[in-house]
Amino acid sequence: MKFKIILFENQLLYLESLECLLQRSNLLNLGTIYGISSFQDLEKNILDKETVLFFNIGNFSSVEVTSHIEKFLELNPSLKIIIHSHYAEARMIKKVFDKGVKSYLGNNTSSEEFLEALEQVMNGKIYVNEDAKNALFNFICNVDDTEKNSAPEELTAREKDVLHLICDGLRSREIAEKLFISTHTVESHRRNMMLKFNINSSNQLVKFALENHLVEY
Repeated sequence: MKFKIILFENQLLYLESLECLLQRSNLLNLGTIYGISSFQDLEKNILDKETVLFFNIGNFSSVEVTSHIEKFLELNPSLKIIIHSHYAEARMIKKVFDKGVKSYLGNNTSSEEFLEALEQVMNGKIYVNEDAKNALFNFICNVDDTEKNSAPEELTAREKDVLHLICDGLRSREIAEKLFISTHTVESHRRNMMLKFNINSSNQLVKFALENHLVEY
């Protein structure tokens, strides 16, 4: 049975390049290629049993990525998902594999590695490229054996939502739109968190949040 290979990428030039690469490879004998650039068209195309989804997550926050993965696998539990990201962040890698992803490819993935990952996943295996492996290895090696003596002051649920999006690199206006609140409210939450942690800038807030595991990836 042939696989249905779905390439999701909203940049048309990149999408066409991937399609061209697959069409020149031996993998074309194993599956039919579907290039999709619109998220609205994605869900209805992942329902077939033997389907592999190459999912570029560059335009999504970590919260959106895990939510989409859960929904995709709810619609089709046999779906095999390959994540492509510009960043190889250890917590994010672990999070998506916990959700059921089969492969994670970082920014330095070559065309040969992309084809290898696709073939491995179609054969029922897991594939992690070198960027992601190194990120996981460094994360494990740098974890402190002892916890900090004093835990950070507890955040409210809404503050956690705002903090997560700040760490994803979103601006106040974008956060407000996602959470359906005003930019003034976003800035109030930001100021309150900075006061709680005695921090003077948003960059320091992101660094503090990551070092103290206040956001999950």
